[in-house]
Amino acid sequence: MRDDVIRKVALDIGNDTIKLLIGEMSLDFTKIAVTDYVKVKHGGLIKSEIYDMNALSEGLRTAINKVESIESPITKLSLALGGSRVGSTTVNVKISFPEKEIEESDMNKLLKKAKRQIFGENEDKFKILYKEVYNKKVDGPNIIKQPVGMVGKELQADVHFVYVEEEYVKKFREVLYGLGVDIDKIYLDSYASAKGTLDEETRKMGVAHVDIGYGSTSVIILKNGKVLYAKTKSLGELHYISDLSIILKIPREGAEEILLKLKNKNIESDETIKYGTKRIPLKSIKDIIAARTDDIIEFINTTIDESGFNGLLARGIVLTGGAVDIDGVAEQVSNRSGYLVRKMLPIPLKGIKNSFYSDATVVGIFLEDMEREYKKSTEKIKEETIQITRRDAVRNKSVKDEVDVFLEEIDDSRSKKKEEKFDLIRWLRELF
Repeated sequence: MRDDVIRKVALDIGNDTIKLLIGEMSLDFTKIAVTDYVKVKHGGLIKSEIYDMNALSEGLRTAINKVESIESPITKLSLALGGSRVGSTTVNVKISFPEKEIEESDMNKLLKKAKRQIFGENEDKFKILYKEVYNKKVDGPNIIKQPVGMVGKELQADVHFVYVEEEYVKKFREVLYGLGVDIDKIYLDSYASAKGTLDEETRKMGVAHVDIGYGSTSVIILKNGKVLYAKTKSLGELHYISDLSIILKIPREGAEEILLKLKNKNIESDETIKYGTKRIPLKSIKDIIAARTDDIIEFINTTIDESGFNGLLARGIVLTGGAVDIDGVAEQVSNRSGYLVRKMLPIPLKGIKNSFYSDATVVGIFLEDMEREYKKSTEKIKEETIQITRRDAVRNKSVKDEVDVFLEEIDDSRSKKKEEKFDLIRWLRELF
């Protein structure tokens, strides 16, 4: 394995497809590229729940075998989890203490109290996928950016947790451990998708990021760069396929074929889509799609209302995920939401050609991993600089004390070379 780069492995386990991405970043953080990227179909998940561990394990094994080598074995990776089992809760927390300088430990106490309020005695049964502390206040109503270092006797904040049951996470761990792979970091899949799609300005101004995937739709509300709400529902491309299959009375494979032709705008001149010897009217297909899209739009609108940020999302709604490629879906969301709606492909990375909407999550996992490495490096440099500054300050103080004694001795002497003495003193004082 190369030691002149930072190497990361990202895994997105979708309901239909496993996506495994390997990328590298130079040690000076100036170059980043994807070196391997594979997609493997699997049959291990239904509605983001593992129902066949063997099928999932085999799919993961196939993906890993395609990208790893003797020189670069995969022993650790980061993945994203989501689904309807994901919870999102915000609580207001307050702690009091005798007046003092607020420390980082006080912020940790705030988080612990928030966990107790949300989970009670069941805290160890949940895995925190994302946390955010905002609207921080010290001894009053004014919002403070950084309480640490301030003097006060009361600390208050809104604490937001996105979480999932540990039992749910455990199953994924078991599958990966069985393949000899450890988990580096677990992310919320909708957060990873937003990370792989949105620019900093959009996250700051306020946006509802919607990922319409194969088995589910995830909505995440971002404002001021923070995740303020998240929710997922089992509605996605799979449900379009199921509806087409049932209503048109065709096999599932046929429904998948029709949907793919609709995505690719492979439409006959008489406004039909061909399936075998059949010609199915385009209007009939779009009516079926529209009915299911209405359900997705209702979920999006309800989630935005629940978040408390309706009307405050300056950048509107951003759509990504495999299903947004279906003709008419984005337009329908735009017409019924009342927001500016845009489809967005993942942030382009060297090494990925012709990226799709469905690549957003795995790209986001990789970018978040690399950003963490960059922050870790800058924090290390900052800490080392502080230590050096402190060390130099102590050393300089010691040297200065010696110089002062020396200067006093010179002042007390009766040397006749007063001009030389003056020049020496001036130089030493200027130096230190």
